[in-house]
Amino acid sequence: MHFPRLNSNKTLVCLLLLVLLVPFLTFCKSDHKRKNEATLARAYGHYLTRSEIQGLVPAGTAPEDSTRLVKSYIELWLKKKAVVNKAEFNLTEAQKNIDNLLEEYRTSLLTYEYEKQMVAQKLDTVVTDIDVQKYYYQYKQDFILQDPIIKGVYFRILRTSSRLSEFRNLAHSSGELNYKKLVDVGAQVAEYTDSFEENWLSFPLLLQKMPGNVADPKQFLQRYKYLEAEDVHYYHFARIIDYKLPGEPAPPEYVKQEIRDIMLNQRKMDFLKQLEESIYNEAVIQNDVEVYEK
Repeated sequence: MHFPRLNSNKTLVCLLLLVLLVPFLTFCKSDHKRKNEATLARAYGHYLTRSEIQGLVPAGTAPEDSTRLVKSYIELWLKKKAVVNKAEFNLTEAQKNIDNLLEEYRTSLLTYEYEKQMVAQKLDTVVTDIDVQKYYYQYKQDFILQDPIIKGVYFRILRTSSRLSEFRNLAHSSGELNYKKLVDVGAQVAEYTDSFEENWLSFPLLLQKMPGNVADPKQFLQRYKYLEAEDVHYYHFARIIDYKLPGEPAPPEYVKQEIRDIMLNQRKMDFLKQLEESIYNEAVIQNDVEVYEK
């Protein structure tokens, strides 16, 4: 069978038409796909489709809130694409080569996740009171107070309270019995009470609860056993039963948690160092790593 032969001119025209039509057909197909996926936005040849934001809006969200969330997401997506496009245009090829950075980031993430898992599984987190005491007396000079600390009790009482006068009389009296009465009455009439008779409290933290200020905390604590102040609504009163000044070693119970944190952090660092060494030695024994001689 013989087929009619096209002359060279007709062949060239057909080829040109084919070259021109293929991208157009591909574009139409791609455009049709995007249309079927309900395209929401376009940026530099990239398209955001509705399927990509599924789950963005929680179920039960009001329509106006849903619209706002979607608009906000689209705007953020467009801004990111615009910035990336600008970066692509302005950075050199060397600057755009981020493969090494990505690999380092991946390595760091994998290492962090593995170490976190091993610490959670195997690190001994029990720090006894004896451990804390030993550490404290070995490094006592590392725990010098920067602010004064106190023991005592604080009350905040409404100025309209019918028993405010009774409380104030007790507040300015002395003696163990009167102090117990003060605490009892305060517990009954105060709107807010903070007892720190057993645990040390930073003096600046107490001052934050009260109006006014103390110009010289050291001198104040050496001279007075109580602190009182008033504002529009409340009468504030604090009885101080013990104190320690800046420059003195902090009591062990005051820095107990800090010591625990220090010891656990040191224990964690030692554990991770040993873990790394163990993994490396295992790799050497199994001939998974080696150094080539120059």
